[in-house]
Amino acid sequence: MKKIIIVVIAMAAFVAMIVSQQIKGDGKLPEIKTTPTEKGKIKDSILASGTLVFNTQVQLRSEVTGRVEKVFVEEGQRVEKGDMLMQLDTEAFEAEVDRYQALVRQSEIDIERAQTSLKNLISQLNRQKELFDVGLSQQEVYDNIKNAKELAEIDVSARKESLNQAKASLSIAEDRLSKSVFRATMSGLLASVDIKEGETVIAGTTNIVGSDLMLLADPSKILAELKVDETDIASIKLNQEAEIYAAAYPNKPFVGKVIHIGTSAKQFVGSQGRSFKVKVLLNDDERTLYAGMSCRAEIATAIGKDAIKIPIEAVHSEDESHYVWVLNDDKTVTKKTVELGVSSDIEQAIESGLKEKQTVVVGPARAVSKLKEGDKVKLKTADKDAKDVSDRT
Repeated sequence: MKKIIIVVIAMAAFVAMIVSQQIKGDGKLPEIKTTPTEKGKIKDSILASGTLVFNTQVQLRSEVTGRVEKVFVEEGQRVEKGDMLMQLDTEAFEAEVDRYQALVRQSEIDIERAQTSLKNLISQLNRQKELFDVGLSQQEVYDNIKNAKELAEIDVSARKESLNQAKASLSIAEDRLSKSVFRATMSGLLASVDIKEGETVIAGTTNIVGSDLMLLADPSKILAELKVDETDIASIKLNQEAEIYAAAYPNKPFVGKVIHIGTSAKQFVGSQGRSFKVKVLLNDDERTLYAGMSCRAEIATAIGKDAIKIPIEAVHSEDESHYVWVLNDDKTVTKKTVELGVSSDIEQAIESGLKEKQTVVVGPARAVSKLKEGDKVKLKTADKDAKDVSDRT
């Protein structure tokens, strides 16, 4: 009986030792993370931020100074070209027009008087000449009338110039009166109305209170005005595709194309480096974007063809060649030499060396650095579950 017990104990110890060695052996297997290969296009892109603006917009400012008598519109209202937007108090402008109209009439009367005087002097001069020719008038009398006639001609010319000046002043006054009425210069949307009845508008001055009155815009086209870092501007070209993410739609890309690239770098407020202004015209058929929204952009500088793509950390270099570790069905790894295509910050296109739905090793870096051809590996739990699902599909 004792012998049987000893044999059983010995066999149990032997089995325990075998199992322990297997467990210990499995524990030494490198634990790796993997991902399946997939087919698609990779975009190399540049990131930028900016603000949405209307493609066509007119900032309404006053060319005359005056008090606002009536505002006929409100922000967000649609208007047609020629619609009245605002009216200034016209009392002072009308008085100015009346004054110059009176000055024009007075100048016309003065011209008539001067012309009548000139006409009389011409008649006197002709009579004196006839008398002088027959010796019935003295030379001095004739010369005096002749001088008076020449002075009268100068007086007529001077009064005509005064009339021209009065007419010019009247034209300016009438123009100022006409500019007291503000009309829409195009059909569109009033994006902002920054003036109220009773306030005073300032003529011909920007960046002060009272200078910006209204913003009239065509809402059918929206631009993204972006600030692109000077280190990236060389990669930006006209007609490049860009994806714009507005703050209100952080996960919804709006596609557009680059239509303008600034020619000089500027130091923008809040930025340490220098940047160029780049404009992207957006396709917003749904009319969901509004000027003034902040946005971020991804501008595609290179778009590869359909190819196998993998995470960029899966690619390794050796001398002048590149390779990846491929996970086989028996949980061993094989080194595969690959040819690279276009890359982005996170993905690498593979021109040759891999097929779709193969599994490649992506990390961790310490474990990957120790891999050798044919090594048996162990998957991390999340990767193992994902691979099992992939194998079933």
